[in-house]
Amino acid sequence: MFDIEGLTFEEDKRKDLTEGRRRNFKQGWTRAVQGHEYEGVLEELTWNNLGWRLGRLFGPTPDDLREEILDWCADQRNAD
Repeated sequence: MFDIEGLTFEEDKRKDLTEGRRRNFKQGWTRAVQGHEYEGVLEELTWNNLGWRLGRLFGPTPDDLREEILDWCADQRNAD
């Protein structure tokens, strides 16, 4: 298994992407870029902590690219 601190998870808890979940993803990304540690359970994948994980990995990213990444993540989730 590919294992980088903060990227692995046990269970995917994400539900279909809604506008509220889009905001959660972006909020998580922003918090990671600002240097906040994730205060929650990283064993479960949520839209918020996915944003945090990717924000931690990629850092500051233009909004349009962040949207594209989010849409790609949603497509990957729905591909299963």
